[in-house]
Amino acid sequence: MKKCFVTLLFVLLAAIMSLTAYATESGGDEITFQCNVTFFITDETTNGYPGSSFTAVMTDTTKTITDSYSFTKGNSWGGNNTPKYTVIAPTTYTVTFEGLEDGYMIVNTFDLSSDISFEAVDGGVVDCYWSIIETATTAETNGETGTGSALLEQEEKGTYTVSDEEAEEVYKSFLDTVGYIANSEEWYNALLVNFELFGESTYAKWYAEYVENGTEEEFLSMSLFDRFVWTETYLVYAWAVNTGDVSTYFGSEENFESHITSHITNMIESAPDYEAVEDAYLTLAKWQYDYVQETGVPYNFISGRSYLEEVGEVPEVETQEKTDEEELEEAAKELLEDADEATKEETTEERGVWSDTLEALSKNILTITIIIILCIAIMVVVWKRKRLNVSDNRDSNSNIDSTSNK
Repeated sequence: MKKCFVTLLFVLLAAIMSLTAYATESGGDEITFQCNVTFFITDETTNGYPGSSFTAVMTDTTKTITDSYSFTKGNSWGGNNTPKYTVIAPTTYTVTFEGLEDGYMIVNTFDLSSDISFEAVDGGVVDCYWSIIETATTAETNGETGTGSALLEQEEKGTYTVSDEEAEEVYKSFLDTVGYIANSEEWYNALLVNFELFGESTYAKWYAEYVENGTEEEFLSMSLFDRFVWTETYLVYAWAVNTGDVSTYFGSEENFESHITSHITNMIESAPDYEAVEDAYLTLAKWQYDYVQETGVPYNFISGRSYLEEVGEVPEVETQEKTDEEELEEAAKELLEDADEATKEETTEERGVWSDTLEALSKNILTITIIIILCIAIMVVVWKRKRLNVSDNRDSNSNIDSTSNK
């Protein structure tokens, strides 16, 4: 009986220790050494990418891990599909491409940089947005844009009109500095291609709306360099003051950098020897920022007129009064954001440990049930055994008493 009891106790202790160990281990971060990657491939070429497939080769920073994924027209850009893949993590991958047709390349969709990389976090998820575009030579063959810069010709001949001497000096310095990028393939890939990709969908519409007698056709007939100059010296500022939320773009220098200039500087910095171009661009942008702060509207360097002279009316500014409910919601959000992060992490960790423990218990319910039954059986056996011992003792005492009486 004692051997049986010891054996059952050993089984019970072993089961309890295994569950305790599981709960303890679950409290730490689970290491998977994997990261899930989703690829979003967009065809941004003029007449459609003629190839049917290409391969992305992913190499980690130590060059000890090399992986690859093959894209086909059907599984990505041709069928609006977003293929998914799992890579080893944690590490950072640099991506190169093989199998592309001559005259085409892959760039980051958001900044149009050809230097492509992504960070794979252990147990994380990464979205890669890439675009297929044409190189400068292919774009000249397929495109319909002008090849020469009319703005640079005006600058050389001094035929442009500027009514503000300070503005004239800033604009002339800008053109003198950045003019050489007009026919550079490297600058096409880094910056000017943006004005080909989004010229018709965005910038041409701005030109028709914010330039007197301007038309979309006129904008699209310009060289890419001229599109760049028009957009980044005037059009983007004219658009910003018409969004109804001027403070988002011109409320502070930080807002201005975040919502206006950073988009362009990120592209400029992907080109070689970019410092002079970036300085010239930021100098003009700062002048435009100060002008908007003073007048409420931007200045058109090219025509030598302010926005009011171009458009003939003041930009509409929408003012929205917040309801009591919206103010309460914002206050609640602020309180949540100000909560102690350490407390949040501790609470999350505790919940994770106990949720994992409960999951382990549910998975081992049969084992636990058997253990409980065994425990009950042991208790019953012990209880009965004690009763038998008591009964035996009573019988023994009775016999002794009988013998004594005799």
